[in-house]
Amino acid sequence: MISILFSIPQWLRITLSVVYLSIVAFLSLLPPNDLPEIPLFPGADKIIHTSMYLGLAWLACWSMHAEIKRIWYFLIILFAISYGVIMEIFQFLMHMGRSFDFYDMIGNSIGTLIGVLIYIIMSRMNKNISLRKVENRFI
Repeated sequence: MISILFSIPQWLRITLSVVYLSIVAFLSLLPPNDLPEIPLFPGADKIIHTSMYLGLAWLACWSMHAEIKRIWYFLIILFAISYGVIMEIFQFLMHMGRSFDFYDMIGNSIGTLIGVLIYIIMSRMNKNISLRKVENRFI
């Protein structure tokens, strides 16, 4: 499964990342009365924020082949956290029922860090799988 993910062409990776980034922006800026009412537990929106930014960071690492140049990890973390802060500021400035929430930014940041960490683990697993395939050819 991991090998298949890492074999997808970069143009498709980037396309998926841009689509996902657009969805995050749309959902972040959509007035709350346009969102479906789903009764969850208090603070569930923080888990949603964490999950959205986990996906964003993972997709960004995947689309940029961050394992090749490690500087990408830091740039992606900086971008995703900044993007989350900007979305919160836009929510405050738009006056459409959304509000600035510091804890949402914390959730975004935690999701970003977890997403990059998961990508690092998966890229190392893919590297190990590739090395085993090469070793098995010579046996």
